Amino acid sequence: MSNVLIITKSEKSAHGLKALLLQEGFDQFKTAQSAEKAKLCTAIEAFDLIFIYTPLEDEVGINLSVYLSEHTDSGVVVAVSGDTFVKVGNHLLKHGVVTVEKPITAAQMHQCIIAFRAYSSKIKEIQQENKKLKEQLEEIKVINRAKCVLMQCLAMSEPQAHKYLEKQAMDLRISKKNVAEQVLTTYEM
Repeated sequence: MSNVLIITKSEKSAHGLKALLLQEGFDQFKTAQSAEKAKLCTAIEAFDLIFIYTPLEDEVGINLSVYLSEHTDSGVVVAVSGDTFVKVGNHLLKHGVVTVEKPITAAQMHQCIIAFRAYSSKIKEIQQENKKLKEQLEEIKVINRAKCVLMQCLAMSEPQAHKYLEKQAMDLRISKKNVAEQVLTTYEM
């Protein structure tokens, strides 16, 4: 199941894009005709893919693509006319936006979706690594705070506080973070 937001001012374009995306395995669609409506949709719901078929009712769509790339976890694809394709494509590349030339053929859509899936896979890996690193950093902060509390309240040295947390974790068969949280609960009152 893949959730797609199609942003275009033309109902005909929306219908054609849905047909092409259905062939690529996408099956849930929402549409918006303007940048304002698109921002509202993305504030309410997460999308796997956002496809912008320029121009829109209230702007060209280039600024919107940059905004959506920076403020959502969605893959963003923009379809632009041939005379601006190279210039716009080079500009949007640094923002992580895939650009495709209008009119879109089934082959172009297929290539675009291959690029989108590769991008999405890499982003998910980076997000998982980022989450893991944040958790590790949080654990280190809690443990260090507990060491400081032990040093202040029980006059331990830093190595003694460290050894105390490790020994308690081993003896109680819980993580050092859990021991540190217990220490903080006990001594920070």
